Amino acid sequence: MDYNWKEFEKLNETEKRNIFNHIWDPYNPEIGYKTKLIIVEKFIECSNIPAIQFGIKSFGWNVYMIYVIVDNSKIRVPKNFASLPVNKGIISRKIDTEKSIVKFNYGGEMEVSLNEKIIVR
Repeated sequence: MDYNWKEFEKLNETEKRNIFNHIWDPYNPEIGYKTKLIIVEKFIECSNIPAIQFGIKSFGWNVYMIYVIVDNSKIRVPKNFASLPVNKGIISRKIDTEKSIVKFNYGGEMEVSLNEKIIVR
């Protein structure tokens, strides 16, 4: 079940929460892929953040979040977008040309591959 941006915007909070909590599945990221991609693309368009990577994924307990990875902690990131929380990640150290350790506001530190601008999971 996928939505375009206008269809998604028309959904009420309960309908959106049902999608986030009961339809999207972190073990099957292709479910809702087009909708997730549209949300991230719209976020990029509206936020104008100079990020290294944007994405959407589950950060544990099936809590889906939009995420933004930046290399400067002073870059401001909105707390929510399209009824989803936004998780800011800051590069704490580079491992090699493609991978870095990123500290997220929610979810702690993790190794992230930065070879793609947009990640949808």
